[in-house]
Amino acid sequence: LDEVMALLAAEREEDPDSDSASTFDHRYRALRNMEYERLRSGNDESEHSRDEQFVCETPLGDQSVLEPLGVTGPMLVKKLREVRALKAFIRLVDAESTTDAKEMRLSEHPLRWLPAMEVQGEGVFLRLDEDRLGSWEKTVAVAARVERMRTAHQRALEQRADDPSRVVPSPATPRMVLLHTLAHVLINEWSLEAGYPAASLRERLYAADDMAGVLVYTATSDSAGSLGGLVAQGEPEILDRTVRSAVHRAEWCSSDPLCMETEASGAGGINLAACHACVMLPETSCEHNNILLDRALLVGTPDEPHVGFFTDRLGS
Repeated sequence: LDEVMALLAAEREEDPDSDSASTFDHRYRALRNMEYERLRSGNDESEHSRDEQFVCETPLGDQSVLEPLGVTGPMLVKKLREVRALKAFIRLVDAESTTDAKEMRLSEHPLRWLPAMEVQGEGVFLRLDEDRLGSWEKTVAVAARVERMRTAHQRALEQRADDPSRVVPSPATPRMVLLHTLAHVLINEWSLEAGYPAASLRERLYAADDMAGVLVYTATSDSAGSLGGLVAQGEPEILDRTVRSAVHRAEWCSSDPLCMETEASGAGGINLAACHACVMLPETSCEHNNILLDRALLVGTPDEPHVGFFTDRLGS
């Protein structure tokens, strides 16, 4: 009963009657805080039944191999359940751009049900070391790159909003862009090394002052989400090789040097070093419609190598 009441309280927080800035903050944090804590702690000690909808366990391997990378807390999400419900239609409007989105109802008459799809899947959760991340995101060059992206995104949000005075704030921060780009390169790596189509994987970001994690999980209802292939990639020794390979792969793009040296890319200039030849994904795999990406925050640039979080942590 306590768990049910906690979920109901979080749901009420998710859509408060308040100003736009608070609305965005609550939408992002309300349920994700609970998800983040569940993913961090897992449920190793519980006796899993066949009907269990969430199974998250600590890998058996030595996690210390990930410490040089600044990666910590990998968890094997052996079973998860996602339900996607369609509540309305919105045309040509970014759902985050305004609190007054013009939603078209599914029916002329009120419905007591919504069309929904259930996905049973699996995934890998990992976090970045807070101490190293805190030092890195305070770097002047890092903050300057992300500020360019945030300014461009904020401008786009204001242009799309019906009421500019109630526009939502851009979620762009150094850790958010870093985690977002890391999730993309991991999905690309697993699509190459583990045989998963990139479109069958999705990201879920946990980026806030007290959160620095990313969940990559299967997102289709076919057999790709039930065979254990993705969970196996979360064992520390394998994950160490995967992160190193993914970041090394991100050092080069077939559109370089144009891609890496661009001052802005993507619609509205909201990306920096990111294009379809390197870190962009199928739209259904990305939480943010392929914006707020910059692989330079992973690997640095020729002129500023230390803006890369992994620059000093990867061997040649």
